[in-house]
Amino acid sequence: MEERSNAENAEHLSALSIGHFILSGVALLGAAPTLFYGVAGAKLMQEFGSDLSMAMGDIPGGNSDAMLQDLSSLVTILIVSAVVLAVVSAVHLLVVGVMIRKRRWWTFCYLTGWGECLMFPFGTILGIFTILVLSRPSVKREFGLD
Repeated sequence: MEERSNAENAEHLSALSIGHFILSGVALLGAAPTLFYGVAGAKLMQEFGSDLSMAMGDIPGGNSDAMLQDLSSLVTILIVSAVVLAVVSAVHLLVVGVMIRKRRWWTFCYLTGWGECLMFPFGTILGIFTILVLSRPSVKREFGLD
């Protein structure tokens, strides 16, 4: 494999860092629709909850109001979990972008590149380029490896 110049490595690593910052913002924006629809759904359940429990009718061995409360709790847990996952993902990608810029934590950045391949379509592209760039021996030396 041919050696790349330091200027070319710096340019590629800078582009990777910027890509991680952008993907971090996209991941954070992914929490907005979840939060919006979650709040709207919770409001609808609050407004029409009595109609919903009446529509459930007589449930053998159960109370329809209790089931409605359980459903409301389940929906709240799912929404909060999705928002927390989006925020944690965004912070993780932000940290990777900073560490690529600082040329530290090579293994963390490299493994994140593999994980990004699951974030179709933008994460897949960024993940492949992260793996390719971080696999170069000259880039490993910049991270203090070898």
